[in-house]
Amino acid sequence: MKKTVSFTLAVIGTIAALVALILYLKSGPVMNYVVTMNVIAIVAGVLYLVTYGKLGAQAWHPYLLSVAAVLVLGAVGYSLIVEVEALGYLVSGLRQWSDVAVWAYFAIVGVVSWLVLLVASFCRNPVKQ
Repeated sequence: MKKTVSFTLAVIGTIAALVALILYLKSGPVMNYVVTMNVIAIVAGVLYLVTYGKLGAQAWHPYLLSVAAVLVLGAVGYSLIVEVEALGYLVSGLRQWSDVAVWAYFAIVGVVSWLVLLVASFCRNPVKQ
């Protein structure tokens, strides 16, 4: 089966979401909502990849990638609730970069995953009706 640009981007975005989850689990205080959103995003990405491999391009595939993209971005945004105090202390000089570095890497990888999944959801694959 011919793999499309959307499929390739979905693989990259799903792997990036998995890396973001691993970084978040190492970052310090963990919120269950953030972990849950990331896990559901990864499951949606894997579901897209598996169904694309078995069924080919389907009309509902872009929705799976859109859901994954929104959940990854929601996880990054929601994780700010715990980190906003640490970031404020970092700016004021009361904390060091090493206190928030892993969370910052999580946020960067999460935003990259969001962008890649969002672009993949807008790549139109030919769908047989």
